[in-house]
Amino acid sequence: MSAWHEFLSQIQSHLSELEDNGCDCPFFRGHVDSRWKLLCGLGRRDPDDFKKQNIESILYYDFLSQAGPLLQRPDSSWDVLFSMQHHGLPTRLLDWSATFAVGLYFALKPYISLASSVPEAFNALDRNPCVWVLNPFELNQAMASEAVVLNPEIDLLGSYQEIFIEESKTLDGKVTAVNPTQAGKRLAAQRGCFTLHADLFSPLESGSPSYLKQFVLPTEAVVDGVGFLKLAGMNEYSLFPDLDGLSRHLKSIHVDWI
Repeated sequence: MSAWHEFLSQIQSHLSELEDNGCDCPFFRGHVDSRWKLLCGLGRRDPDDFKKQNIESILYYDFLSQAGPLLQRPDSSWDVLFSMQHHGLPTRLLDWSATFAVGLYFALKPYISLASSVPEAFNALDRNPCVWVLNPFELNQAMASEAVVLNPEIDLLGSYQEIFIEESKTLDGKVTAVNPTQAGKRLAAQRGCFTLHADLFSPLESGSPSYLKQFVLPTEAVVDGVGFLKLAGMNEYSLFPDLDGLSRHLKSIHVDWI
């Protein structure tokens, strides 16, 4: 069995176990480097600097005040938070997808532009990509004693602004798996879902919890993995269905001089 087929077999076996245990919608996240921690964007900052600079409130209010005309659906502070995340600002969200191929795409993204006929180029990167698989039901059971995946607009007792900016309300548990309304094009295309981190600075994998498993992709499986993504139609435009995504996709096909 090839390294790629062994990797797929391990994933499929784990997903069968999850389904047998009642998890019909696992979350997937790809990392270019298997050594990277599962920390949200704000959690990658020094804790003392984070508290001193009040950076979360500053980013939220500046984004809200300046991006208003650009927001498609600014109905709530949760919408604003998800827009901030998807447009590159550090937040207390960590991106996941309900689709395995999306997680794999982000794990292998740097390799896609390399020539598949030159696998030694992959070795030169000196890292192994990986896909994390999360059981969101078990996570929420462990954190808040409720084995359901939450829609923040409906199921949380407070808005993002009330819980994290004003701190007038609280969130049960240190981390919560959430599946928001698929409003934006990017969110829908990527089947986006999130973990929402009240505890910013503890990696999700701390303590090797049973609801989380990492699958490292061997170097010799990368070429086949890239081929799988092309066959599945995973590219910048399919995952970012806007003019920027289309331009990046066309550039990857036709432009090799810049």
